[in-house]
Amino acid sequence: MKKMPGIIAAALLLISFAADISFAEPASLSLERVDEYQWIQAKVLQKVRLPGGYHEGLYFDGKDMWVSNGKKGHTWIVDISNGKVKSTIRSIGTFTEAISYAGDGTYYITDWDTMKIYRAKLSGDRFTPLKDMSVEPSHPAGVICTGERVYVITWTRGMGTKFHLLELDRDGRLLSVILIKCIQEPSQLAWDGKYLWITSWFSKLVYKVDIDTWKAIGVFTSPVSDATGIAWDGESMWITGTHGDLYKMRVNSN
Repeated sequence: MKKMPGIIAAALLLISFAADISFAEPASLSLERVDEYQWIQAKVLQKVRLPGGYHEGLYFDGKDMWVSNGKKGHTWIVDISNGKVKSTIRSIGTFTEAISYAGDGTYYITDWDTMKIYRAKLSGDRFTPLKDMSVEPSHPAGVICTGERVYVITWTRGMGTKFHLLELDRDGRLLSVILIKCIQEPSQLAWDGKYLWITSWFSKLVYKVDIDTWKAIGVFTSPVSDATGIAWDGESMWITGTHGDLYKMRVNSN
């Protein structure tokens, strides 16, 4: 993400897909925190040193961690046992924010500079875009596919930046636009099978979100400043920051 001024956009985002993707009218929702939310115990289990870069979203493929780099960087496939970059995937745009596997051989990719969300396939060391949609004048950040739904964080610049969470179905139809009220500078997303987890670049906090009620019900402190990438490996949470290393964490949350 980049900190820069901009122009206030419309209250609702108009999403236009290329090709055959359509969308439904968005609902008007907001993400707020419950009155007394849980401070979650979290413990660092492992620290993995990462090469210098502009670290954004994380994607765990079951073995290795993919670390996306903004500012014209590429995506690394990192061996989590030693932090070594095993291979590199070239960016689809100029500022890759996040990558999430769609479960059908394709990936969702967000690019801050192009203001687009891509559906793409991996061909060798680069992604081939199949479809794209623009969220201009907003910038997309984190993206996660939960199976039946796809969620994307967007930033709309202005005198008081607006943060939204887009909810789409697997066919690309826009189902809801959720105004994020309780998280300052939300960055990236993880899904643990039941809850969304959202990092705050500003506050160094990680929020647990109930998507049935659109309430933030818990929070824990990130071990790294400017928290960005977050991923769930089935047992543990992984977190990184813009210029930070990679941390494996035990998160004690019911």
